[in-house]
Amino acid sequence: MHSVLRPNYRRARALALEIEAARAHLDEARGDPSYSLDDIEDLKAELHHLERKFSLTGVTSEYDL
Repeated sequence: MHSVLRPNYRRARALALEIEAARAHLDEARGDPSYSLDDIEDLKAELHHLERKFSLTGVTSEYDL
């Protein structure tokens, strides 16, 4: 049996929105002195995790959506 894996555009679109929100939150946190370095590192890790999940959708770029 031969299966062809196709990009999951629906999942990629949802993740792209989450990534955009996470980037905005990280940018705000960097400019807000009430966030600790640990908080910022946690936000970076979450962003990295979302980007990794996006890469697993098979869509090559957010611009392909």
